[in-house]
Amino acid sequence: MHRRCAAATGSVVAMAGGPRDRALHPAWCTMILIVALIALVYTSVGMFSGKFTRTVAVTVTSDRSGLVMESGSKVKFHGVEVGQVAEVAGGGQLVRLRLDLNPDAVTIMPANIEARIRASTAFGAKYVDLVNPADPSPSPLRAGAVIHSRNVSTEVNTVFENLTLLLKAVDPAKLNAVLAALAEGVRGKGQRIGEATSDANDVLLAINPRMDTVQQGFRSLAGFSDTYSAAADDLLATLSAASTTSVTIADRQAALDSLLLSVIGLSRSGTALLAPNEDNLVRAVNSLEPTTNLLLQYNPVYTCLLTGIDWLLNTAGGYDVTGGANGKSLILDVGILLGDDQYRYPRNLPVVAAQGGPDGKPGCGSLPRADLNFPVRQLVTNTGWGTQPDEIRTHPGLGHPWWINYFPVTRAEPGPPSVRGAR
Repeated sequence: MHRRCAAATGSVVAMAGGPRDRALHPAWCTMILIVALIALVYTSVGMFSGKFTRTVAVTVTSDRSGLVMESGSKVKFHGVEVGQVAEVAGGGQLVRLRLDLNPDAVTIMPANIEARIRASTAFGAKYVDLVNPADPSPSPLRAGAVIHSRNVSTEVNTVFENLTLLLKAVDPAKLNAVLAALAEGVRGKGQRIGEATSDANDVLLAINPRMDTVQQGFRSLAGFSDTYSAAADDLLATLSAASTTSVTIADRQAALDSLLLSVIGLSRSGTALLAPNEDNLVRAVNSLEPTTNLLLQYNPVYTCLLTGIDWLLNTAGGYDVTGGANGKSLILDVGILLGDDQYRYPRNLPVVAAQGGPDGKPGCGSLPRADLNFPVRQLVTNTGWGTQPDEIRTHPGLGHPWWINYFPVTRAEPGPPSVRGAR
């Protein structure tokens, strides 16, 4: 090699027109060869690690990265490797992973993409899996974006650690005693346990088709519990008051016994009083039915009648007309008529067949302003003094005002009494 380097150098110098004794020293050739080898190794390592590849850096935050997550871990999207983990920083409650992603793959990733930290096997290293969300964003993922990891798969290391802590907390002697008692309790009961398991399976098979109903029941139970939770203070106050009431009843037990005995005696006396008059009471109630029906029919006008009376007395001078507002006197203009015929049933049975106000319906008219009820509409009613003709009531079924003047009998020339009335 020394001869080849010298010969090559000499040839170059000779062609340039210089002397052959200017050839490179063998040490320089060795150094150039070493530098070339180092450059070749560096280039190979850089190409293998992707240092010469253009990447897009994004950040993934997670509650924890996992025990086997390291720099250089894979980043996958739909199962295809699209980058690698460049750096793992932080610890405890929050870990930040810097990802170097392939620029071509970033263009098809939505801006709201999600990340998960998973493991290929139970003991394998973790990798970052990028997952499309339910509603992908139309904008692509940008450099410097921050993605939050939704979950980190549980590792065997974590399970062993939790199991170790559990074993440290449990006393082995007590655990052995519990397991021995459990084994003794189930010894010889295998058949019954099998039957119970089969029955439980049948129950679950019957419940599974009704899971929608069960879920609806749980949702209704949530609303029920919320309602009672809001009323918890009132319920506690009611129970507290009930406890006070129970204490009072216990303290007044003798008086309560006397009251109950008195009520029993009163009920017996009432039974003895009302039982013989049962039929009479029923007939009285039945007789009152037409009256109550009539009162019910006219119940809309009671209020306006009472307000009209109040208006008449307090506003229209009703107290002055009836004798003053002292409430103790009443002025009336009356006369005494001496009748010569007595009321005879059913000859003088009055006719009462009026049909209320206009159109035969109960109405308030102008009440409570009685002075506005002018002109008064004439109502044709079916009323009268009796159903049979007699000396005075000659128009059956028609009721009109009548008056009799007996003073002509006492004049100088006596005359018969005058009877006047509308017919």
